[in-house]
Order: sequence, then C-alpha cells, then structure tokens
Amino acid sequence: MDTTGIALRIMAFIACVLSASAAQAQATYPPPTLEVDVAVGQKIAIWVQPNYSVLCRSLGQPTFQLDSTPALGEVSSEWIDYTVPNGQRCETMRFPGLIVWYQAGQTPGTDVVVWTVGFPRELTSRVPSSGDHRVTTTIVVR
Repeated sequence: MDTTGIALRIMAFIACVLSASAAQAQATYPPPTLEVDVAVGQKIAIWVQPNYSVLCRSLGQPTFQLDSTPALGEVSSEWIDYTVPNGQRCETMRFPGLIVWYQAGQTPGTDVVVWTVGFPRELTSRVPSSGDHRVTTTIVVR
C-alpha cells in the first residue's frame, strides 16, 4: 500500500468536511432586506450575530455602520459576549457578537433604515472575510 497516497486522500477528505462545516457554522449573515413590525414605543432586536469560526476561535468584533437615519425611531448597536447554546458546536464558549436594536418612537407609520455590518476573520484563517453586508430594513410601527 502507498501510505503517502492514503494519507493525502485522508487529508483531502478532512479538508472537505471542515470546509462544509465552516460554511454551516456561520452561514447566517443578514439578508439584503428585512421587514419587522413593532409597537409604538417598543424596542426590538433587528439582528443578533456572533463571530466565531468552526474551530471555536473568535474572529473578532463585528463592525456596524448606520447608513441612513430612521424617521420614526432610533437604531443602535450593542456589542455583546455571545455564549453558544448547549447542543451546538463550541457549546458554552463565549465569542464577540453584535445586536442591532430599533427603538420605536410614539408615531405609527413605516420607517426604512439602511445599515452595514461586517464580520472580520482572524489573520490565520484560510476563510476570507465575508465582507460588509448592507441591509435595508423596513419597520412598520403600529
């Protein structure tokens, strides 16, 4: 048997499995558009996202930029320590994350907000940065 050939096949198989796992681990970036309903005066989380790798390493603090100002409320961001729930890969470990909040004002109507979020990657990661994700959020204040 050619042990070098077997070792190379095993390494290629492991690389494929890890690549597939990495794609599933953090494939939940915000979509280009979101729609949410909120009551007058209510505060809701528009988006919550941690930033860590399939190897259970922190990938750094997500970035946030508000691209348009809402007319009927306020948008804010909160950087958090996200604890991975039990039963998931990296369970009970803590990683940096981000919550995007919307605080509705006292006037009902429709608000449109545009914001950009980015998820950096660690320097040693072979997976490139996912880049910035621009999100247009339509908020109906009732």
